[in-house]
Amino acid sequence: MEITQHSKYPCPACGKVSVRRSAVGIWQCKAKTCSKKYAGGAYVLGTPSAATVRSTMRRLREVASA
Repeated sequence: MEITQHSKYPCPACGKVSVRRSAVGIWQCKAKTCSKKYAGGAYVLGTPSAATVRSTMRRLREVASA
């Protein structure tokens, strides 16, 4: 758990591996050009429930456009 919370993660916006945890559930890209903030899990950037929501939303968009 401590290893995952101190790790760096890839930024969804700029693609650089520079997203670090700044507080519980708050993640910030430390790249000079980006510096975006994300809400995530307490110890990891992406959670299993977030992945479920993302795939459900993608599936619903595909059904709506068809």
